[in-house]
Formats: sequence, structure tokens, C-alpha cells
Amino acid sequence: MTVTLELEPEVELTAIEQAKEQGLPLTEYVESVVKDAILKRQRIQQLSEKPFDEILKPFRDEVEASGINDDELDSLFRKARRAASEARRSE
Repeated sequence: MTVTLELEPEVELTAIEQAKEQGLPLTEYVESVVKDAILKRQRIQQLSEKPFDEILKPFRDEVEASGINDDELDSLFRKARRAASEARRSE
């Protein structure tokens, strides 16, 4: 399929720069971005159709298999939130 895009100049320049950074021709870069976006939307749609319990089941199974207790898991999440917050502040 061939599609013609009209991009704002700023978006076009950014796409050109990012294509160069990845060592790709602009057309291949744009194709990869579109493909990634479409597949990501598809995965989100598929997940949104599943019950939350089904989405979390693999995580819950891994936590159970690890032997970690609730307090340790809670501590792990607190540390991760703190680290993520600090990372955002340092950007």
C-alpha cells in the first residue's frame, strides 16, 4: 500500500533526524513507526478486552512462585516508585 503523508515541518525534520540516527532511509523509518504504532494499538485493544484478573495472572503466578511475601512485594513496589520518581526529576 502506498500512502502520502503531509507532515508539519517540525515533525518532518524530527522524522528525518531520527531516521538518520537509526541509519534508515526516511521511508523505512516512517514505515517502522507506523507499523509499531498499529501493532501497539492492536495489543492495547486485545488487553482492554481481557478481564483485569486475566491480565495480571502471569504476574501473580510469578510472584507466588518466587516465594516473596506481601511485605517484601510492597517494599519492592515502593522502591520502584521512588526510583521512577527520582528518574523523572533528574530528566
